[in-house]
Amino acid sequence: MDTPRFMTALHELFELDAGSISPSAVLQNIDGWNSLTFIGLIAMIDDEFGATLPPTTILKCRTVAELIDAVAAETSPIKMAA
Repeated sequence: MDTPRFMTALHELFELDAGSISPSAVLQNIDGWNSLTFIGLIAMIDDEFGATLPPTTILKCRTVAELIDAVAAETSPIKMAA
């Protein structure tokens, strides 16, 4: 998982300055979090990282780091081979 690339994409999605979101940030507390950015997040994860995460999986992630872990698990070579 390319964490710096994920963080860059996340900042672009939320239209925030680089470095304003940390891996420890609570997802639903990020400035601009709403239903539209949530849909955008689902699309970004699919388009940029080739991972299809159900909305429930994303909502179970409390922090950005947990979301990164979920995307990494979905795109791991073992998971993709299954």
